[in-house]
Amino acid sequence: MRNSALYRWLTAEPDPDVIVIDLRETWTVGPFLVILDWILERLIDAAADSRAVAVAQRGMTATRAAPLRVMGLVTALVGVAVAASGLIGGISTLRLGGGIALAIGGLTAMQDGRDWATLRETRPVALTIAALEPPDTPETTADDEPDDQPHPTTCTRSTSAHTDDADANTLSGRSSDTEEQSDPDNS
Repeated sequence: MRNSALYRWLTAEPDPDVIVIDLRETWTVGPFLVILDWILERLIDAAADSRAVAVAQRGMTATRAAPLRVMGLVTALVGVAVAASGLIGGISTLRLGGGIALAIGGLTAMQDGRDWATLRETRPVALTIAALEPPDTPETTADDEPDDQPHPTTCTRSTSAHTDDADANTLSGRSSDTEEQSDPDNS
């Protein structure tokens, strides 16, 4: 088995515990990656002279410079569209009121010109980021082994109740053994 070509191919890396497979050399995924590389090369070449990419890059720069202004502008435009849809085909007071509220909220947000770095330090943004980001992965070393054994559980409730009774008896000058012996009702 160890002399087989498959085993030698899988363990040809300097560290036999780590197996690295180049998907470009496989028959199943390799052709798709070749096609994807070809498409991406063409898109990257086309993006260099594209007006749409230039507009998107300017939009990203503006969003990072003042994210609340951009979000407020988008919210105000959505509010105007919702309010206008409330006027088409008869007046819908719910859509009209909701659209006006969105537009006012968007116009209010447009007044804030703080950049992303400043907003990131505010408490609401910091709490949102902390709630949404994934937890850090624990650092593992070569000495760490997976713990397949279940941990023994102890019942602290009964132990603490027994300890509390013993402490109460000790404070009163009695032991639990003498209490059991002197109790006439306990048979």
